[in-house]
Amino acid sequence: LIALIKKQPIAFAFAFVAFACGLLMYFRSDATDLARQHFEARDSEARKMEANVRHLAGLPEETEQMQEAGRQFEARLIRAGQLANNLQFFYRIEAETGVKLIDVRQNPVPAPRPNAPRTAYAAVPFTLSVQGSFAQVYDFLRRIEAGSHFTRFNQVTFTKIDAAAATTTGTAAAPGDLMNVSLLVEMLGTP
Repeated sequence: LIALIKKQPIAFAFAFVAFACGLLMYFRSDATDLARQHFEARDSEARKMEANVRHLAGLPEETEQMQEAGRQFEARLIRAGQLANNLQFFYRIEAETGVKLIDVRQNPVPAPRPNAPRTAYAAVPFTLSVQGSFAQVYDFLRRIEAGSHFTRFNQVTFTKIDAAAATTTGTAAAPGDLMNVSLLVEMLGTP
């Protein structure tokens, strides 16, 4: 073997280097995968940072818009404990439309279901009874629906008033045009 090495020293040196490189590659084969994973992680992080920088340009304006939308949302909510303010909403619409509010009540907020997550908002129920002409009642309903609060009608019952009852109430509308309307309304609010 020594005679062969002396006879072909360059070939033996290349063979030794190739053998050493093969051993090194065998024992370090996992380093390539680790380096690739490290590169992909750094590349992903760089892309996220680039996206953050790109979206940062309009962030103050968008933050202000979101805060304004939150303020508008909060302004449209009713507070279940503020009974006078809540009923004032209906009285104001009564004055604007010319209907007669026979009965308006805020019902208690239903208790949450057992094991249900606690929510920040609740439906505050109201029971209303209104009397007026069809046009007045329709205007009253539209103003509640398109009003400043989030509203859902659960039940609306129209009943036409007969002529004998209309003369005893002393209303200004034509006797055949009067109707009673019973409403169950829910408004979004805080409990």
